[in-house]
Amino acid sequence: MVEIVCRSPKQVVILECTEYPSIEALSKTIATLVRLGHHIVLKWAEGVAFSYNLLHPATDSLMKEYLEGRIYWSDVIFALMPDYKPSVRVGTLDIPVIDVSPNPILREAAKWMKLSAQK
Repeated sequence: MVEIVCRSPKQVVILECTEYPSIEALSKTIATLVRLGHHIVLKWAEGVAFSYNLLHPATDSLMKEYLEGRIYWSDVIFALMPDYKPSVRVGTLDIPVIDVSPNPILREAAKWMKLSAQK
């Protein structure tokens, strides 16, 4: 019999975090990136819409930290969005928004962003 182990990270390290003044401003930035060929989907939890880029453990030192439970996000962009909507429209472009509330890690990250936005 195979043992299955689900081990959540112990820490998320965000290297760069940018708060946008509104969901409209964030959506315009996302729309520009999508038009340039980037595949970006907004995530939503705890009243925050956000997108992040995972720094993949491509070096021995990053892999060691990853296995110890530390993951790195190279950058995060976010804006407050009190109510969930499945998409945000910018001109003729609909940007999908995924409700990631069931994910405890993303939910905690969203709470942290919300608290940092109130400062």
